[in-house]
Amino acid sequence: MKTKNKILLLFLAAFVFVGTLTVRAVSVGSDTGSDGVSKNVTDTATLTITNVNAGDQFAAYLILDAFYNESSNVISYEFSDDFQAFLNQSGDYSDYTVDRYQKLTGGDISSGSAASSSELDKLASAYAAYIKDNSTSGTPMNTSGTTATATLEAGAYLVLPTQTQRVYAVMVGNLDFTATGNSWTINNEEINAKVSDAAIEKGVGDSAVDSGSYKVGDVVPYVITGTVPTWPTNSTNRVYTIKDTVTAGLDFQAVDSMKISVGGTPLTNSNGTFTNAGSETVATAEIQGKTLTITFKGEKISGTTVKVEYGAKINSNAVVGGTGNKNSASLVYSNDPYGDGTYTSDPASGGGDEATVFLYGIEIFKHKAGDPATALEGATFKIHKDSAQGEVVATVTTESDGYIKTGGLAEGIYYVEETKAPAGYQLLTDPLMVKIGPNQDGEEALEDTNSDGYYELDIANTEVGLLPVTGSIGTIILTVVGLIVVGGAIYFFVVYKKKKQNEQQNA
Repeated sequence: MKTKNKILLLFLAAFVFVGTLTVRAVSVGSDTGSDGVSKNVTDTATLTITNVNAGDQFAAYLILDAFYNESSNVISYEFSDDFQAFLNQSGDYSDYTVDRYQKLTGGDISSGSAASSSELDKLASAYAAYIKDNSTSGTPMNTSGTTATATLEAGAYLVLPTQTQRVYAVMVGNLDFTATGNSWTINNEEINAKVSDAAIEKGVGDSAVDSGSYKVGDVVPYVITGTVPTWPTNSTNRVYTIKDTVTAGLDFQAVDSMKISVGGTPLTNSNGTFTNAGSETVATAEIQGKTLTITFKGEKISGTTVKVEYGAKINSNAVVGGTGNKNSASLVYSNDPYGDGTYTSDPASGGGDEATVFLYGIEIFKHKAGDPATALEGATFKIHKDSAQGEVVATVTTESDGYIKTGGLAEGIYYVEETKAPAGYQLLTDPLMVKIGPNQDGEEALEDTNSDGYYELDIANTEVGLLPVTGSIGTIILTVVGLIVVGGAIYFFVVYKKKKQNEQQNA
């Protein structure tokens, strides 16, 4: 009886042990690990990336593969084939072990740190460069709104963008297990992506506004401000280039007159080569025709902003009125830190920036007083800026149709002085004030009637020998009657006086 009880107890103990092992809830495949016994885990979980841009695409690349030993109920990890190939060719990481990898402290790399000196960040960045160089395949993720997800087997993954105009930090996520007693539960992972954006703004004037008004011959001060992205640690591609294109109506000043500052610190300009306090070249500027190209060395940019100041002179080809003289600035930068890809941000693609310079003009129509149909040729005018004795910005003479235009003027106050009248007509005694631009404080500006940028001024001339005639026909009749009465009085006074003189002589 005692022997039977012992056998029964041993059977029950064995049953409990086997039952404990079968509570594992781990699915496996047919591939075995390096021990020849453990099999690859096929359980899946969800890897989620938040804070992404709609339309951006991502892929997950396996770093650690999970294996399960059913006999010992142990889950272990081994490097994936791709990651091991990366380690084998790497001088810095060739001696890496799984144990060392699992002991790395990555700071917030699992949340996509923008830049860090952590060993995990550097290792992941180096692997990312290897992936780009060797066109290593990853598992595509699905992007919906601001979230990207993928259902993946257990393991550790590096996530990289495959399509974006932004700069993403490296992201590492772990789909690992939690042990509860002798059972295993696979965990989902969520990574809050940290991203960095590049941008560019262009303006005119000291305040760098979107538009300004200037005249032909002025040197327009342009300001370009660029936002520099933060590239991840160990990134191999840090292109940052500003391209600025002016219209035919503008000519760049020489590069030696340009100013560039990085992070608020001015660089030294030596004929277009810009160096920092350590005499290191940070940027170079080159002008070819109507295009200015400023090439920065990304690794030498300290800070997240650059500022470029330069001048361009307005020439006679500048457009008067209309939509103005639009000049665009574009930015070419690396959105692929581990490959060779770049993104161009310009106004045509919804990025970049434009600044507009407006020019205006005055159109004079000269005609006979009281008869606009009689155009007058040969009237000469001087146009003064700001005051009747101010700078003469143009001298013009009316043509056979009575019209003359002068363009290339900026907004402001002008005085039109007639210096020569048409033959047979009186010269204007006082200059006429002209206001070009928005009205202020009750001012009344001329009208750009044809919306062509030219403000129209109508000037009448009176014939020599005639008094200027104004008022209604009744006023004219009263004037004539008054002249007749005065003339009659004078006549009768002279006759009366002569009669008196004759009477005195005959007396």
